[in-house]
Amino acid sequence: MAAPFVQRSAWIWSAEGTHAAPAPESASPSHYQVRLFRRVFLLENGGREGRIAVSADSRYVLYCNGALIGRGPARGDVHHQFYDTYELAPYLHRGANVLAALVLDMSHVAHRPAALGAPGGVMTYAGGFLLEGGVVDLNDRMEILDTGAAGWKVTVDRSYRFQNDGTRFEGYHGYFEHRVSAEAPADWTAASFDDSAWPDATVLYRAERLENRRDPASPYGLVARMIPPMEVGRVARFAAGVLPGGGKPGAEWKRLAAGKGAVTIPARSTVRIILDAGRMTTAYPLVQTDGGPGAHIRLTYAEALRLPWSTVGARMLGRPQSLANLASHFADESSGWTFDARGHVTGWSDRWEPAGRPREVFEPWHWRSFRFVELEIVTAEEPMELTDLGYRFTAYPYRVEAEFACSDPRLERIWQTALHTMRLCSHETFVDCPHYEQMQYAGDTMITSKLAMLSTGDYALSRQALLQFDWSRIPDGLTQSRYPSRLLQVIPSWSLHWITSIRDYACCSGDLQTVNEVLPGVRVVLDWYRRHADPSGLPSRLPYWNITDWCSWWPRGVVPGADEGPTCIISAQFVQALAEAADLHGWVGQRHEQRRLATEVKTLRGVLRRRFWSRDEGLFFDKPGGPEVSQYGNAWAIVCGAATAADRKRMLARFPADPLLAPGSFFCWHAVFRALEAAGAYDRLPEFLGPWHEMVEAGLDTFVEENSYWRSLCHAWSAHPALEFLAGVLGVKALEPGFATVRVTPHRCGLREARGQVCTPRGPITVAWTWEKGRFRIRVTAPRELQVEIGLPDGSDHRMTHGRFETEVVIHEA
Repeated sequence: MAAPFVQRSAWIWSAEGTHAAPAPESASPSHYQVRLFRRVFLLENGGREGRIAVSADSRYVLYCNGALIGRGPARGDVHHQFYDTYELAPYLHRGANVLAALVLDMSHVAHRPAALGAPGGVMTYAGGFLLEGGVVDLNDRMEILDTGAAGWKVTVDRSYRFQNDGTRFEGYHGYFEHRVSAEAPADWTAASFDDSAWPDATVLYRAERLENRRDPASPYGLVARMIPPMEVGRVARFAAGVLPGGGKPGAEWKRLAAGKGAVTIPARSTVRIILDAGRMTTAYPLVQTDGGPGAHIRLTYAEALRLPWSTVGARMLGRPQSLANLASHFADESSGWTFDARGHVTGWSDRWEPAGRPREVFEPWHWRSFRFVELEIVTAEEPMELTDLGYRFTAYPYRVEAEFACSDPRLERIWQTALHTMRLCSHETFVDCPHYEQMQYAGDTMITSKLAMLSTGDYALSRQALLQFDWSRIPDGLTQSRYPSRLLQVIPSWSLHWITSIRDYACCSGDLQTVNEVLPGVRVVLDWYRRHADPSGLPSRLPYWNITDWCSWWPRGVVPGADEGPTCIISAQFVQALAEAADLHGWVGQRHEQRRLATEVKTLRGVLRRRFWSRDEGLFFDKPGGPEVSQYGNAWAIVCGAATAADRKRMLARFPADPLLAPGSFFCWHAVFRALEAAGAYDRLPEFLGPWHEMVEAGLDTFVEENSYWRSLCHAWSAHPALEFLAGVLGVKALEPGFATVRVTPHRCGLREARGQVCTPRGPITVAWTWEKGRFRIRVTAPRELQVEIGLPDGSDHRMTHGRFETEVVIHEA
């Protein structure tokens, strides 16, 4: 199949096209407009092969002969509209065949986080469906299936409605579903369905590939999907269920939950039960029923249960505190999250009105994130049989190959929890959190992307993220802080985190072609900072939202002094970004620019120290002259190289634990751990993992956003301790792109032993070490072509040969 969408197919829709609002009788009774498309084709002797390319605005679900073959498109933007490619041969048969698509148009609905609205990460122009391709029968006759050609039928779907019931705080994932199955044509995805009353689809505009656009006739620049299809698992079972208030359900509910029975709901009754998946998940919930016309079913999703802080005997997550300055929209300070069975479910919900047909199934068009699901069933004049309950896990199809084990089982539990957090925050894009926002932020992506690359050796989602942030750049040069996004948000520091992600991607993948593609954007970002510098060269009084971390002492996460002049944090982040850009330019052969950036880095490190170092405090002030000092500011002063060796030694008397330092959130500690390593104090790492131990011991299997525990119990940026285990405890770091040169510098961190594996594009690097009675033994294996340097705790340096290294050294304790 040649590259599709070159002067051939066209986008289609219903009769109103893009220029008119449909009449009420020709519209979906919902916030989104929903259309059903069909194309019947005859294969007299069966199909030999077939391939199609598909896209839609805003989302589609595609079937062939009643079988679900895909959902899409992947999240891009209007100028980079992704399309998917499918093989049809497995679904074809002799006689009549049909392609059928459900398409949701979200373009007429505004994105309003406080009231849900359209999904924040789905960028859209106007409703449309696009397909190009065909099938070849056994006689080598080609049947062209393109939209824009004759044969495509369309009708308005009236079964899908959408709602925002239970909206207590802002959400970016869009309206939840309300489906009325009696309004849906039965078996409309089957070839035998009679669509003779459906009108022909209306042609909108010719399809165009991005690279072929000159004087565009279409709003979309079509781009092939960059990532594989999402993993969708088999039906999984809920681990347990409780009645509201903590009561035990009857044995029939246990059999149903196990997939071994059914539950009959009497007529004119209401039943509620709370289902527990046993751990946080991202999944398509599934409910199957028989009969019960007129019944109403509601599924309400929650990460944990809610109870007043004063509940006797309840083990709560976190602790009561003021939520001022935290990410805690519409928080209720009188109650908190718990796994106590007495708790209640609060959250968003899907609603379903089954038609009363046999073996009806509800599965929402978009995945949900939950541990708990409250199922509420209200029957009408007839009983209803509930015949199945379950869910199908979905996420980016990562396969974790990295390993970590050690003599402290608590660290192993942090490792597993971090990986689960990473997986649930990886879908068609990286997401900061799956439950309420589902948006790709540069700060969270910096952590999730690196962990994913090192633990899986899969670089596709990371590459897509780098390009998408490059596409997001606004006219003055900065990237948007989250993208794809309907609502523009700019956090200047997040553009610098994007640069860090590019360097990490180069080191992990070795893909310098993509680095070359985004380097012009890197230079534009750095120029933006130079244009907003004070006479000393440091960024000063920056526009936009200058959050750097959710510090509870800072209003909306903005460090003191940001509106007055330069700050230590943002200045240090800029200096570090310059140093990382210097590396990137050197790796692609731009030596002159590398040297120029290195000179700028050296100069600004000195300026930063003069402006922020306090000889009296032995710390760096957050703003020139102080008096404020913070964990995050001092961490970044060390990370960017502004703190001298003497400074670092003195800082460790107070950094990071002095209570007078403004405390950082979980995100801050990613930089703190880097600073401890640079200051020669990395073995103190276990001292500061208490909040992560607390989460695991409380029963969480994902890490929360920040210490109020209010808004998100699964948040990408809090998974970064897993990076410490790979790059710190095992000590594996790439020094050059693609791990061509590697440094292995293990840290004992109070452990007796550690072992594990790190993914590289050339194969895994394994490290195993033990320490006993002053003797440190280590074994390292790596692909033979890698150059591996090894630094041991006794201060000795070694070089690996032939892909294997093993030795023992004596360590004299101080």
